[in-house]
Amino acid sequence: MKRRNEQSLGEALAYLIDAGGMREKMDELDIASWWDEAVGGMIARHTIGITLKRGKLAVRVDSSPLRQELTYMRATIIELLNKRMGREVVKEIVLL
Repeated sequence: MKRRNEQSLGEALAYLIDAGGMREKMDELDIASWWDEAVGGMIARHTIGITLKRGKLAVRVDSSPLRQELTYMRATIIELLNKRMGREVVKEIVLL
């Protein structure tokens, strides 16, 4: 009797990414590439760095007034990023 062990290329790649522990780093790269689109050019120009760890997105900005403004926009940004990712990736945003 022949065993069937078929899966699509997408399923195989997803398995390898998850098994290799690369999912979070790939999510971080995706978010960093969409950051400009999600928050706009002015905010993106003042963003120094973005890191993602266990659902917590740390965003470093070079302006205190901008950091305060982003505090009020957290929920909207989380919603936009998660919608773009197609699943809940960002649970919290920490502004540095």
